[in-house]
Amino acid sequence: MVADDGPRETILRNMRFERLAPSLIYRHLYRAIPQFLASPVRDRGILAKCRIDIETDRAAAATPRARDNCTYALRALEAFERSLNALPVAGWTLERAPAAAPLKINGVSISVQPTAHIRVRRPRGVDLIGALLVDVAKGLILKTDEAKAKATKGMLFASMLLNQHVVSIFPGDDPKPSAEHCIIFHTHRQELQRCPDSYRRPMRNVEAVCGNISRGWEGIIPPPDFDPAFAVYR
Repeated sequence: MVADDGPRETILRNMRFERLAPSLIYRHLYRAIPQFLASPVRDRGILAKCRIDIETDRAAAATPRARDNCTYALRALEAFERSLNALPVAGWTLERAPAAAPLKINGVSISVQPTAHIRVRRPRGVDLIGALLVDVAKGLILKTDEAKAKATKGMLFASMLLNQHVVSIFPGDDPKPSAEHCIIFHTHRQELQRCPDSYRRPMRNVEAVCGNISRGWEGIIPPPDFDPAFAVYR
């Protein structure tokens, strides 16, 4: 949705003919952060244990890559701890979000896995329900205003997909899905993006893009070095 016309074809080709390679997965953080946020008193001991686990893995790392990955994970943990004051959790009850089936939008499966569900209890009326996704990856350093605007726009669309996730998980009115409480939070940039109330029109654009992807998927031309003999299909 946020890509320019030129790179969009390359993005689709890379999706269709994905190159599987080792990637950094913050497995300790993805367990500890939801547990910390959902704990009644936000127990810092959970994050302290996470740090110990990562340091233990780093000490036992068999390769420089594995050791570096642990260092990156420690930096991501530190960034999360520094960013907590920028996360407006007052008045929220944060609940563990179970693994959810992918969203189906016009023939395209989109995995949406929030860090936690947000419940806002109201003295009158039903509770509000939303979702929080904490992004701990540093990513590329954004140097230009254009790059920053594109990243923010990407977070905007992601927040709208979070809202679609909440509506699919909680389809009734008790609790009531709340777009305002569907939030993407980037820890390194300390940037927070809420789903806008005017999400319906942009979501129609998402549906149209997904329809185009679905219709043209089988016709995407493979890259020159693609060898079907070594392809793995999933």
